[in-house]
Amino acid sequence: MRTLPFILLIAFAASCTQTPKKADSNPQFYGEFLYFADAAVLNTGTEIYGVIIDEKMHELHDLCTTIKRDEYDMIPVYIKGKVENKQPEEDGWDKRIKITSIDSLVNPTDNSILKPN
Repeated sequence: MRTLPFILLIAFAASCTQTPKKADSNPQFYGEFLYFADAAVLNTGTEIYGVIIDEKMHELHDLCTTIKRDEYDMIPVYIKGKVENKQPEEDGWDKRIKITSIDSLVNPTDNSILKPN
């Protein structure tokens, strides 16, 4: 009779285990973004990445333009992206990010978080 509660407890515990979620293949990055003169960079504080110039990069640049104080102002951003190594024959940073999504921006004048629509 004492084994029945023990068996029920084990069955309950086994039914509560969750299958592990698939890891996000696009990690989140926080850093200061700047696009100027056909070059884009993301400075995370520990690494500087070139940003691949494509539609998502231009979308991020357009969002940043509305809160920039001047053309050299770097805007803190939260993005998700894929890191790629540059090809040996290419110029630029050793590591590049292809932006997959834009999470938010930080307004440098008042530190408010801005979410894109």
